[in-house]
Amino acid sequence: MIVADDYRFHDRDPADETWTETVFVIFSIPEYAISGNLYVLTRPNLGVCHSSVEIHQGICFQPWQLHHNDSQMHMRCPDDFSDFTLPNGLSFKAHDERRHEWHYASRDGVCSLDFTYEATCDPTDARDPAQVPQLSDSRVDGYDGWNNGHLEGKGRVQGTLRLRDKSYRVDCIEGVNKSWGPRNDWGNKGASWIHVELGEGLGAFMVMGMAIEDGRVTYGPFKYGYVVVDGERRPLMDAEMTAKRNDMLVTSANVRFVDDRGDTYVARGTTIAAGPWYNFNPSSSGFQTLMRWESGERTGYSHIADFWGNYYLSQKLADQLYA
Repeated sequence: MIVADDYRFHDRDPADETWTETVFVIFSIPEYAISGNLYVLTRPNLGVCHSSVEIHQGICFQPWQLHHNDSQMHMRCPDDFSDFTLPNGLSFKAHDERRHEWHYASRDGVCSLDFTYEATCDPTDARDPAQVPQLSDSRVDGYDGWNNGHLEGKGRVQGTLRLRDKSYRVDCIEGVNKSWGPRNDWGNKGASWIHVELGEGLGAFMVMGMAIEDGRVTYGPFKYGYVVVDGERRPLMDAEMTAKRNDMLVTSANVRFVDDRGDTYVARGTTIAAGPWYNFNPSSSGFQTLMRWESGERTGYSHIADFWGNYYLSQKLADQLYA
């Protein structure tokens, strides 16, 4: 079970230099096709952290097309991971396991934001068998960050964004996560982090494995997830996704998921904003897409984020060497 103290640093072996704790929130302004995220990775036993603030509008295929891309490394690790301000201008405070606030002001004054996050359901403890029935099969191949302590949440992000002298109101349902544990980031394999929103109190979250064979990306197997119906969170027992893409960015997707009561849901998503996120971690690349989801008369907006190890990408996609 997730509690407020899970946003603090966890007990750990002080000699373990790989111990890592992260916090991440994603946000969107669908009416302006704006997608963004805030991310912090700490290595408390080494006393360092790095952080990324990334925002883009519409579909961006190259990193220089992103509208704000502030990634800074080797900052001093905060003493309290539940309440901190970093030298890059990012602040975070967890009031409890369901309520947070985020603030950011870039060094050059070009970007600032003030957000609150309030959960629409209790956060999921990905290592709790009472919440993840398929726990023994939920490990993500070759991606340690998913396989130790892991919190997954869904909530309402509200506030303001100012970017390049333009101001926007933010009010969306999006995802948050927090991770902790030993972690060797060396770029192996990856996983997809999928939120589906369908309005009127219906949404879902799922983690899918991913693979590349003959240059083609496939999703699966399903690892774990949940559906939220009018604030009640229920575990998913099965899910599948197929997608079309341009380069590595998803352009459309179809999902099907089944909860613990046997209720089956289907949705189709069309991308309205997308961008490559190459600098949140030197070992990995993220490909973030804001989707407009449809299911019958229901519609909503939320994200797919494909996270790949760069080592794996080079193995699968680089041209053959020649002598």
